[in-house]
Amino acid sequence: MAAIAALAVLVSPAGLFATRASESATTPPSTGSTTTTPPTSHKTYSIKDSPGYVPLVDPESTSVLLGRRPNAPIVSAKFKGGGRSLDDLGRRVLAGINHDSRDSLWNLCVSREEFRDILWNEFPQSRPVTGLTWEDGWKTVWMRVVNGCSGAVRDYNGPLWTLVSVEADSVMQYKNFKMYSRMRLVARNDEDKVETMYWLRAVVERKGSFKIFSTDD
Repeated sequence: MAAIAALAVLVSPAGLFATRASESATTPPSTGSTTTTPPTSHKTYSIKDSPGYVPLVDPESTSVLLGRRPNAPIVSAKFKGGGRSLDDLGRRVLAGINHDSRDSLWNLCVSREEFRDILWNEFPQSRPVTGLTWEDGWKTVWMRVVNGCSGAVRDYNGPLWTLVSVEADSVMQYKNFKMYSRMRLVARNDEDKVETMYWLRAVVERKGSFKIFSTDD
């Protein structure tokens, strides 16, 4: 949308008028002329002055402030796999790190189908006025969790970790799921050193199943 708006500004009459006004102000009068061209007053143009401009109608604009779409449909689909609680998910995550298994961590993440069928329609970015599709959102989510899980294995594999706690600073209830965000994974290694991991950013829960939704990338 930003690219389209920028393009509209470039091809609008404003750009053409500004150029012509500039040329008029800098071109000297013809030889023998004794008159001086008076300064030209410049009108400020915006994209709204472009031919064919139609203002966007966004009846769900308040969903941006809420952080969710209140009119999202109720769905029947369930998460497949994941943890049975935040602590259970945390233990499974640490087991994947202990076994140097990126695949194990990726299997704990929200799947393409779960994102499409359960999550996407609840996010403000999914409202029609944005022009975005669930595929656009999925590319961002999946790229982040792939990189985040790979980075977690790279950074923490070596010591054997056991779970101390899983903490979240924020919990938000959507119509079809609950999201825990600003996460901390507190773990103890085999040298009895406790460390707090911040790479796990958000977890979603549906009907007692907990899955990774977002990580640092």
